[in-house]
Amino acid sequence: MFRRLFSAQDGEGAPELLTAVERLLRVQRSEERSGAVLKALTKALAGDVRGYVVRGTERGSYVFEAVQGYSPSMLTLTPDHGPWREPGPRIVPNLVAELFTPNTGELRSALGELGLRNATSSLVVPVVGRFLRHGALVLHRHAGAAFDDEELREAASWGTILGEAQSQAFELRRTKLSLVEFTRAFVQAMEAQDFAQLGHAERVTAYALAIGRTLELGNQELVDLYFAAMLHDIGKLGAGLDLSIEDMEHPQRGANLVASAGLLRNAAEGIRGHHENWDGSGFPSGLRKEQIPLVARIVAVADTFDMLSSERGQAMPMREVEKALDARSGRELDPSLVQLMVNILRQGKSTMELSKLEESDLPF
Repeated sequence: MFRRLFSAQDGEGAPELLTAVERLLRVQRSEERSGAVLKALTKALAGDVRGYVVRGTERGSYVFEAVQGYSPSMLTLTPDHGPWREPGPRIVPNLVAELFTPNTGELRSALGELGLRNATSSLVVPVVGRFLRHGALVLHRHAGAAFDDEELREAASWGTILGEAQSQAFELRRTKLSLVEFTRAFVQAMEAQDFAQLGHAERVTAYALAIGRTLELGNQELVDLYFAAMLHDIGKLGAGLDLSIEDMEHPQRGANLVASAGLLRNAAEGIRGHHENWDGSGFPSGLRKEQIPLVARIVAVADTFDMLSSERGQAMPMREVEKALDARSGRELDPSLVQLMVNILRQGKSTMELSKLEESDLPF
């Protein structure tokens, strides 16, 4: 498919297309991928070409996911009918009959104000991958000759590229969320052995992610941090079911338990090092300062904060928690991370707000 698409371009156009595909594969959000394809395709075609990607929802309705050449206000509209209901690929013979006539007067008026009635030619292609029927890509030409079959084929190739990119991203996210759900269920089952421990791992994870985002960590670093925090006490399983026991072997034991999973390799370093102390007095290896992996230092601050603030530990008032963190700064904990945590607390959020972990908080 790529060879066919690029062979149709001249020597100057092919590098631009390669750049567009590279950008498409790099972006994280669905609407960004759709926007990247729209930008590349409308630039490649002659004349005043504008377009949008329509995405289907779980309820069977449609939303405008990305637009090119039209006002971004189009993204706020919720269309009921349009040429995307029969995506083709095909050249649309009568845009008014397919887009304007079936919709409400309010929507027809809004689309007219956006300039869609002025389109002289239109085409639609499906955006479909192996794992997902995402929606459709619609193009309108506002000046110049009508779309021809060659342009339709080019648009269809881009629709296939976008569909596969969206499909792969969807499947990867679903796989990651499955691992997240399994990890959460496993940890909850482990903590259920001791009522006082329930929710500890999720609270530590939420606090750790708050610190990580303040540090502006990259997406993969946040993934590592998530799993390190959720599984930081997994090694306690090797010492029986009493999770309140802080045996000195549980960090290394926990790291060993997850080390064989490639996705958790960096998280294992966080699990191994979350009881190392800034001054070198911790365990299991006596690491000090920056010798301790950053993910482990963050988990240590989050874990200590939960011990100080929750019913599981000392349940101190927030002002006392700040003092206790400060007392540990430079001895047990990285002083710069302690200051970050204190700054987060001073934003006025409660521990309940800070520890609330939603799917939207996950770094996937």
